[in-house]
Amino acid sequence: MRLEEHYLKLYRGLRPRGLEGGTEATLTELAGLLHCTERNVKLLLRGMQARDWIRWEPGRGRGNRSRLELRAEPDRLLLEQVKERLAQGRLREAVTLAELGPDTSDGRRQLAELLQEAFGYRREAASGEKAGPVEVLRFPSYRQLGPLDPAYTTRRTELHMIRQLFDTLVRYDRETDRFLPGLAHHWERVADEGGRERWIFALQKHVRFHNGKPFTARDAAYTLERLRGTAGQPQSPYAPLYKGLEAVAALDDFRLEIRLRKSLGFLLGLLASPAASIVPAGMTADFAFRPIGTGPFRLAERESRFLALEAFADYYKRRAHLDRVEMWCLPSTYDGNEDSGAEDEAELGGLNFRHFRPYRESGESRLQRHWLEETNIDRGCKFIALNWRSGSSSPWSDAGQRELLASVLRNGSVQLDLDGNRGPLANRFIRDMEGDDDATLHAPDRKDGHSSAFPAISCHADGIPAGTRERTLRLVTYAGAGHERDAVWLQRALAPYGIRLELSFVSYEALFEEATLAAADLYLLEQPVQEDTEWTLLALLANANSPVRRCLPPELREIAGRLCADLPGEPSRARRLELLGRLEETLLQERAVILWYRWQQSASYPPGLRDVSLSSLGWVDYRKLWFDYRQEGGGSGT
Repeated sequence: MRLEEHYLKLYRGLRPRGLEGGTEATLTELAGLLHCTERNVKLLLRGMQARDWIRWEPGRGRGNRSRLELRAEPDRLLLEQVKERLAQGRLREAVTLAELGPDTSDGRRQLAELLQEAFGYRREAASGEKAGPVEVLRFPSYRQLGPLDPAYTTRRTELHMIRQLFDTLVRYDRETDRFLPGLAHHWERVADEGGRERWIFALQKHVRFHNGKPFTARDAAYTLERLRGTAGQPQSPYAPLYKGLEAVAALDDFRLEIRLRKSLGFLLGLLASPAASIVPAGMTADFAFRPIGTGPFRLAERESRFLALEAFADYYKRRAHLDRVEMWCLPSTYDGNEDSGAEDEAELGGLNFRHFRPYRESGESRLQRHWLEETNIDRGCKFIALNWRSGSSSPWSDAGQRELLASVLRNGSVQLDLDGNRGPLANRFIRDMEGDDDATLHAPDRKDGHSSAFPAISCHADGIPAGTRERTLRLVTYAGAGHERDAVWLQRALAPYGIRLELSFVSYEALFEEATLAAADLYLLEQPVQEDTEWTLLALLANANSPVRRCLPPELREIAGRLCADLPGEPSRARRLELLGRLEETLLQERAVILWYRWQQSASYPPGLRDVSLSSLGWVDYRKLWFDYRQEGGGSGT
């Protein structure tokens, strides 16, 4: 730990006593605060005194109290030290100090502006034997990146990274609504002797994984066997969708055979999904932390709070123009409490090029005065899933409770109350599937002539709706993505109606463990959307492992099963989307799921950066980016 860190720890530890004019303390007390020996305390105090950070008057005799005056204002000290290290190019040390976090809003603003100069798009001298300069995208994230094994990845930022690190056999093009060649350059469907389907995929040659090993059909077969749940590993959350694959085999190095139990109309969609990203056979135990794919970027470095990707020079398609991408974990950039605006800059805002927006009161920053901005409304949305796991004793067996929750969520003023990047209400899970009449999915039949989307709720004098009783419900969600502020808003909004909402924040990985499910009455979740609409709906509605399906009551599960039974054999994509839409409508009308709002996504960038566009996940495909330094303000750096 550096001297600055010890000083800040000392300052914050002694602050409750009141520091005006100094305070009395013994070496033993200071050693306890700094978690070191008294001998080391003396050395640390000597160093701080030499820098004029403190004034120390030791007491006479062992155990006597000494007088300590802390002279350096902590925010100023922190900012000075961060600035000094940034000027010296010691970014890792600057980030470590920045993570200690200023104590005041003004300090946080100044720190944000300092870090803006180190993060963003930069042209830097190459290190080692590489020819320079190197073009780098560097950005902070409010959380550590999770596992990057495609078969188990469901979270937005991780799904985005999967797309940079891996390729699929087939890829979906949203503009043309077609499936195009990926690692497979050709495929054909044939019938075997028994009339069952089999597909033969001809694979690209001269493709290599990031570790230099050649890609073959054995790797593709291994990838799909894992998804089917037959590779001796824990079941993928997507496994039910791949059960229709009866057998997968490598016919030779560059031909893959897939046998189907029966016709599977959405097979190409399964193969183009991020879950089916090709991984090497015989993967290592730490693969999820240090993934190896064939994608346009390879993992160059990874620590618990740092990740670096580099353009893969041997990529079988065109090499990316961007040389390096760095993601730095800075939790202090995010504060999920309801009074903080920092959550506006979290991952769901799509701020991939800079994380720090200048504070409103500070005006426009020098670096961003001429920047451009790409904006979009998220294709996905936030939603509440009602958990019926407690059967007939579930609070949701009361239709009035469901309508009350829907009314509060969709008539509430969360967008005005919390502001930030909260956008319009969602009427369907996927924005581009909304029609003019979809708002009626959220409104019950009306016989009283009122035009409101929800019926007026009749209340007693104490504010509790007539016909209901006070009860306690547990909302489960995970920290981040603004869930803290949303959950507290909902807690306050439901209180006047006699509902006490207990908030339970669990790790993302523990969201749907059996113990969590058993204790949850409702979930606050968000649905990221892939380019392929059908895949997103399959993973959400037709997948028995999805959070929505796992929360349904038996009757709705049965209905969902019947509606999804015809999906695999239906050859028409339009008809399959219609069936999935009918299931979505049923769940929304029954209030099994209540949709909330969509994010307003944005990405700010210098005018010299070209080919910037937001994906369905709210991020930018790094392989498309390139710098034009003829443009004024085209980037910062050396």
